[in-house]
Amino acid sequence: MNTISADDLRQRLSPPDGTWPRRAWALFDVREVGEAQRGHIPSATFLPRRMLEFRLPELVPAPATAVVLYDRGDGDARAHRAAATLARLGYTDLTCLDGGLAAWTAAGNDVDTGWNVPCKDFGERVLVTGDVPYLTADELAARLAEGQNIGAYDVRTGREYRDGSLPVSISAPSFEWALHAKDMAAAHDAIVIHCAGRTRSIIGAATARVLGMANFWALENGTMGWRLSDRDLAKGQARELGEPSPESRKDATERARKLATDQGAQFMAPADLKALLDRRGDAPAYLFDTRTTRDFEAGHIPHAILLPGGQACQRADDFAAVPGAPVVFVDDGDARAALSAYWFRRMGFPRVSVLEGGVAAWRAAGHQVETGRDRPMPLGLSEAERRSVPWDAAMMRRALAVSDPPAVIDVGPSKRVAAAHLKGARWAPRGFLEDRIGAVADPSAPVVVTAWQPEQATFAAATLADMGYRSVARLTVPGRAWADSFEVEGGLPADAEPTLDTLAIPYRESRESMLAYLEWEEKLGERHRDPSGS
Repeated sequence: MNTISADDLRQRLSPPDGTWPRRAWALFDVREVGEAQRGHIPSATFLPRRMLEFRLPELVPAPATAVVLYDRGDGDARAHRAAATLARLGYTDLTCLDGGLAAWTAAGNDVDTGWNVPCKDFGERVLVTGDVPYLTADELAARLAEGQNIGAYDVRTGREYRDGSLPVSISAPSFEWALHAKDMAAAHDAIVIHCAGRTRSIIGAATARVLGMANFWALENGTMGWRLSDRDLAKGQARELGEPSPESRKDATERARKLATDQGAQFMAPADLKALLDRRGDAPAYLFDTRTTRDFEAGHIPHAILLPGGQACQRADDFAAVPGAPVVFVDDGDARAALSAYWFRRMGFPRVSVLEGGVAAWRAAGHQVETGRDRPMPLGLSEAERRSVPWDAAMMRRALAVSDPPAVIDVGPSKRVAAAHLKGARWAPRGFLEDRIGAVADPSAPVVVTAWQPEQATFAAATLADMGYRSVARLTVPGRAWADSFEVEGGLPADAEPTLDTLAIPYRESRESMLAYLEWEEKLGERHRDPSGS
């Protein structure tokens, strides 16, 4: 397996202009996301080893793309195991960081903490350098108490909005609100854009400004700022944007197109997009659909990833793992794709386009669309299925009823296992399977592998077969149906080793967590206050 030193990797990672990386290769942190959140190599994409087969079809669609992998170091074998998996899946240009993150830090290199750091750093730069207007929670509350005509719009996903938002907010995900901008300006004396924290609020208010809309404000620190001011969020709200007026849609579309063009984004004909997608197996390319989930499921271009622009601006490093590859945005021929392209160009992505005329133009050109929201089949799934015995619910019940039943091993992530697992199951998370299985199962005894997501059990069962486990079965029943056939319990097994496989989301935790997170975000912007960057 090829390796690279920390010094050589640092040289490869340094962008020529000191901004967003434009590399033609992918850098993956294959540790669990909670580990990566505590410290990772700047600009790395989080890709836990257990998710390789599931996310690679979208992240690196071209198997010849160069991929660099790293783990903790200090005896951690996950990067080399991940590289072996990729090689088996047909990837040909694979390199592991020699010594992992430990070697990187020992060489004196910086690490980033948190997640989606490049995007959040960019948002703070926009705030510092773009004169983005904002209101504090107290200022907004005072204006509302005075009876001012203020429209509040939550630009997070619909699910986040329903989980808890300002009592006065309307759900306006991503850049959906931009289609209504002219209508909103006419209906309110002031408009407040907010998310849970800072980035999407900042990008939203900055978007209004570059669209030429006055009196749009960001809510400082979003719903966290509202809660930290000792005000409650409203849960289960259902207020949504309706349809924009034709005048508002037309105005936003024209303005967004000019913004994107002036920033260097291209407009691509359907035939050119078709040719690009036909080549994506040889050279990576990304197609992001910026529309609503409902519209996406009704009909989308094959290989498109549902990623509305506001989410794309906050999570670009999660999806464009090869930032030098072409990025194409699509909508219904309106403003959403162009605004996304505008911001990606400002971030520093070099090859950004918009599909001219959107999905309607694609259809009119005679190209097919797909419906639903099925993700690509995990790579190597069919091969893995052949290397173990599938058990349905009836077979599993019979096996568990005998006097000497097989060892039941759950390989799912901690959150799923804690929520529900088969009674008596032991836990050996797939990312650490080779290291932990010996403590919970004997290679000479029968084993049945379970996971909330049966495909994870399939891959884990194949690994155990490779390790010499003589009798390996896998449960094909998904976790959501376990309670119908089995006795299920919650909580992690008493002997479970700690595993940092979930992100620590501050607004789901304590007041102290929210304050620490917001302080961290604000510090990202400090370097941008000095024009020298020091």
